[in-house]
Amino acid sequence: MAETNAPVLTLEAITRDRIFEVSVLRQPHWLRDGRRFSFLDYAPDSTTTTVWLYDIVTGERKMVVPPEALKISDPEKTETRTLEIVGYQWSPDESRLLFARIPHWRSDRGDREVFIYDISSGKMERVLASSEEHYGVKWAPDGKHIGYVRHGDIYLLECASGKEFRLTNTAAPFIYNGRFGWVYEEELGLVDGWAFSPDGRYIAYYQIDETQVPEIDLPQYSRLHMEPVRTRYPKAGDPNPLVKIGVIALDGLDSAVVPATRWVSTGSDPDIYIAQMQWTPQHQLLLQRIPRHQNRIDLLLADPATGETKTLFSEVSSTWVESPGDVFFVGNSDQFLWPSDRSGYQHLYLYDVKGTLLRQLTSGSWDVDRVVGIDSLHRIAFFTAARPNPTQRHIYSVLLDGGGEIMQLSDEAGTHSPLFAPDGRHYLDTFSSIASPPKITLHQASGRPVSTVHENPMPQLKNIPLGSWELRTFKTSDGLELYAALLKPADFDANKRYPVVMSVYGGPGSQTVRDAYGGSNGFEQLFASKGFLCAMVDGRGTGMRGRDFEKIVYQNLGHYEVEDQIAGAKWLGSLPYVDPKRIGIWGWSYGGYVASLCILRGASVFRSAIAVAPVTHWTLYDSIYTERYMRRPADNPDGYVRSSPITYAERLTGHFLLIHGTADDNVHFQNSMRLAEALQQAGKTFRMMVYPDKHHGLEGMAEHLYNTMIDFFMETLS
Repeated sequence: MAETNAPVLTLEAITRDRIFEVSVLRQPHWLRDGRRFSFLDYAPDSTTTTVWLYDIVTGERKMVVPPEALKISDPEKTETRTLEIVGYQWSPDESRLLFARIPHWRSDRGDREVFIYDISSGKMERVLASSEEHYGVKWAPDGKHIGYVRHGDIYLLECASGKEFRLTNTAAPFIYNGRFGWVYEEELGLVDGWAFSPDGRYIAYYQIDETQVPEIDLPQYSRLHMEPVRTRYPKAGDPNPLVKIGVIALDGLDSAVVPATRWVSTGSDPDIYIAQMQWTPQHQLLLQRIPRHQNRIDLLLADPATGETKTLFSEVSSTWVESPGDVFFVGNSDQFLWPSDRSGYQHLYLYDVKGTLLRQLTSGSWDVDRVVGIDSLHRIAFFTAARPNPTQRHIYSVLLDGGGEIMQLSDEAGTHSPLFAPDGRHYLDTFSSIASPPKITLHQASGRPVSTVHENPMPQLKNIPLGSWELRTFKTSDGLELYAALLKPADFDANKRYPVVMSVYGGPGSQTVRDAYGGSNGFEQLFASKGFLCAMVDGRGTGMRGRDFEKIVYQNLGHYEVEDQIAGAKWLGSLPYVDPKRIGIWGWSYGGYVASLCILRGASVFRSAIAVAPVTHWTLYDSIYTERYMRRPADNPDGYVRSSPITYAERLTGHFLLIHGTADDNVHFQNSMRLAEALQQAGKTFRMMVYPDKHHGLEGMAEHLYNTMIDFFMETLS
């Protein structure tokens, strides 16, 4: 008799029970001695989150803040409550802890209360309490003050006395000091807009002026009169935010007087981006200035005492450039590492603050991913790279003074993401592979393992039959090798012919085909359990294949990406266990854009497609992202028309499902409405699912969304 009680994978288990969810070491932070690191975890036998220390020599885990210290009394209430730790910072001397939010991308939440915990006395003190929110809260280098942004202005608080100093007073409804508007956060990844100099003598800050940026109204359908949420959002070609960098001297502050701001000279062109601001070890400011065309980065060195700047060097491209983020300095020296794809691949170059190129540190037909640490004493740099193939991430070291080979420190095939100690002698390695959930291990700088710190045994998946992922390569008709990932059902039968659901993102520099654990969502496994093969293909335009592979899409988005997804579908259709007449594709955001183009331009290959929150015409998306790859609409009018799914609406012959949230402040609902109108005008039948008042991530709707998608593919690919 057949087994009737075998466990099966359900959508409810994925979305409600979160059986694919992995745990991580929360907010790990190395202390200065390089012997200990801190992290957040639950107190024993409790759901209260607190701070712990791990001693790498003894392996001892020690709780820093006992749960009873987190009991907070409110002045006007008799009962106590437990302080919820969402972020923490060590004081400069590591004797106290500041509890405040760590600035997060696309987060509009600040702190209404801020606490400081003294470790030796065990005393918890509330230093800020207000009905207003405070952003970017941080210690001053002297450990006696903290700073923060409130209502768009920057303040300094003397912790012992509670005296507050207002440092700026120029905030206005669309002018922000120390904070950013939507487009700077979304496309430049900037979340913390001010910083103390290392010696504590100055602060430097961004001022963003969005006064001239057009306003977008997002109707709220849950409101009787649909009062809109309004946001400043520059679309391609629109006026951009204006940016300035200010410096304030902190000597001799008077709480009754707002100190003067010295504005840093950033050039005569106001239509620029300041993509990064950081202090050097020598207490000067390093700025990355990018013109609106985004084809050059000027690295500027600013004197905080005068505001004068000089250009150290410029990185120029015939296509686009992107900021590498903060650069790594070699200890307290004037030398730093600069990543560049000038050779055709992303590699590391050693410069000094005079702008002198000292030497190229890495070379070859492979891309450096990121710098992860510096041993300044022994002059060694540590980095990750996409070697031996683009699906991998391994850890490497290189001598800053040359004369040695690049050394690979990690062994296991997969993805390694290290967190190095300040002295560069040890690191925590978060490792996963396509078949293995993340685990965290402690290593010496040589790569030698010391201990296992955290694992994910995933007992909740033990008895559920799951399919297995395979990493594959294939060649297109013109001989180009592409990487693919293929998931087969647990009960795969090579004698059957299966339908295929392809998922795609495909945006410039992205990657979905990785030897990394991607099982936290489980959606592909659910499809596999229902008799589908699932596949992903990274085509041209994606990252870690060199400059020319990625930047071939310049001024021509949607062309090569779609050609390569079509090639991937044809390759899949050639496999003996695939039914070539039953291939579907879906994607979200840029992936929704690509999926839309696939069903419109590749209908002979794709039987059905789902587009979630797609861009449908690049004039409708934001300025920084769009213009980086397409230039402004006036510069590339034919490219904008050629790249739009709307242009090909009359070609729809397959099954198409369009999904969008009406409150999407990233890819506006307008995109789907424009495509829907074009399809209707062309007399095409399609389906549409609208999520009222939901944003780009369709928060809270995962179960309904995936049921809708499953039903659609079950029907159209059966």
